Amino acid sequence: MPPSFPDTTLWTKTLADQGKRDPHAAPRRKLRETLLGMREKADVLVQEIPKSIPGLTVHDITHLDALWEMASLIAGEDYPLNPAEAFVFGAAVLLHDSAMSLAAYSDGLRGLQATTEWRDTAATIARREEDRRVDPDALPPDLESEVLAAVLRARHAKQAETIAKQGWAAPGGTEYLLDDGELRAFYGEVIGKIAHSHWWSVSELEARLPLKVGAGRSLPGGWAIDPVKIACLLRTADAAHLDARRAPRFMMAITRPRGHSERHWSFQNKLGPPERENDSLVYTSGPSFGLEDAEAWWLCFDTLCGLRKELDEVDILLAETGRPRLQVRQVAGVGSPERLAKYIRTEGWEPADARLTVSDIPAIIEMLGGKKLYGDDPTIALRELIQNACDAIRARRVLEDRPPEWGEVRIRFRETAEGTWLEVADNGIGMGRRILTGPLLNFGQSFWRSSLMTDEFPGLSAGGMRATGQFGIGFFSVFMLGDRVTVTSRRYDAAASDALTLEFGAGVAGRPLVRPADPAERPNDGGSVVRVLLTLPPGQPGGLLWLWPGWQPEALIACLAPAVDATLIFESDVESAICVRAGDWKTISDQSLLSR
Repeated sequence: MPPSFPDTTLWTKTLADQGKRDPHAAPRRKLRETLLGMREKADVLVQEIPKSIPGLTVHDITHLDALWEMASLIAGEDYPLNPAEAFVFGAAVLLHDSAMSLAAYSDGLRGLQATTEWRDTAATIARREEDRRVDPDALPPDLESEVLAAVLRARHAKQAETIAKQGWAAPGGTEYLLDDGELRAFYGEVIGKIAHSHWWSVSELEARLPLKVGAGRSLPGGWAIDPVKIACLLRTADAAHLDARRAPRFMMAITRPRGHSERHWSFQNKLGPPERENDSLVYTSGPSFGLEDAEAWWLCFDTLCGLRKELDEVDILLAETGRPRLQVRQVAGVGSPERLAKYIRTEGWEPADARLTVSDIPAIIEMLGGKKLYGDDPTIALRELIQNACDAIRARRVLEDRPPEWGEVRIRFRETAEGTWLEVADNGIGMGRRILTGPLLNFGQSFWRSSLMTDEFPGLSAGGMRATGQFGIGFFSVFMLGDRVTVTSRRYDAAASDALTLEFGAGVAGRPLVRPADPAERPNDGGSVVRVLLTLPPGQPGGLLWLWPGWQPEALIACLAPAVDATLIFESDVESAICVRAGDWKTISDQSLLSR
């Protein structure tokens, strides 16, 4: 299939033949011919994608070629790009989706099954299919295909970095995507990183990509490359390629995609290629979206809103770092559904932005995460904190292969001039910024059931992690005890200086802040500490110990968590007392257990 990009601005000004007076004709030709040879091999590789991940919109060589068109449209006619940068851009384009097939792995299915991503995904799906009693190490064919597709999508960007220099064994020698050994050795690593980067956030680009890469040995000295600039071109072009070329109607009829995938096909096959007007991309539809296409229209709206966000973040990065800005920075019509419907038309219905909303989030949290759910017993909040701490310890035991009795939760009351603070500290897995400001604050989303768990802690799901917390609301019960709350956490594998504190100054009604933890706050060996300034001292009416007259804190703690797999310790200024030993409920007498 002949390439469709030789007429694009970026190609004609960089890698195309510039005529007889070109002083750099030889190195330009070398880059051009090497890239076209790489394209032929990438074509073979991407043809394998539908076999591994059925239902995807078009990811073949026509998609890869079209990114030159999209990049030229977005960058504008005068965007500064030298031939070496164009070569690296083109090579990263060819790689960025090529690892979505099993063919991208030189060791095939067996090698993929050895990855942490495979083990985690298989374990998650096996737990979902609990009625079938599925063994994650011996999946039935339907579930193995599901795991394969999920893992290939999850790993494709990372694997793209690998195949930039990876070889495939063949009779008579090794085959590479990038044939020229000199160019592969010099540019292979940065090409792979840029291909990988389309899966990163924009904020990661500067930190994870080189600042600059000089020209290769046989290239003119002025042909240095700026990897961040190229990565911005790749990610915006990829996000913008949304039109009928990626979802042909006949192919849709043959493949019959289902569910969310079907809606992607449905909206894209109605769109024409975008055009540029001033600093905006303009998408229009051929046929209108009927009532039966409403969900597809809304997916289109959400996708274009995502593209606008991508363009905005890229523009901020380029402007703040003094790099050339792209000409396109907006998407026409995405300011409101009604406005977008002027370009992407509907018939028989109007896309009013009427969605379910929660206008008083603090009230909902107080209702479902406080007394309305748990009643007037404040000890329930302490129980929830202990449960969360035990989950964190259990997770660390899995990742570090600790013994089943390892891990401690320490509870204490600390008297200060402000009043009495309750502290619950664990030496569990800890939390980084993404969790501390994400699932922890997302009312109703359990971290243990989120995709972020496998991203943050690979191997945890495959290791058999079973969390007690299921619904993502238990943490919010702490506000039954007081409005001033801090959560200090340090990942088990992070330095002490990486510990962070999330601080609530006025309950759920105010905005929490995140700051570096003070040295005195930091967990010594990883884990988390939750502190709450009690509205009522423990012994006063309504306090933690009020409903349990005569009880000592040690007895209350044992009563709240009589059969846990972590050791619970109550600390006072005088001494520490073990309330429950990890798993001791299995060995102590029946009477002792009941007395708790």
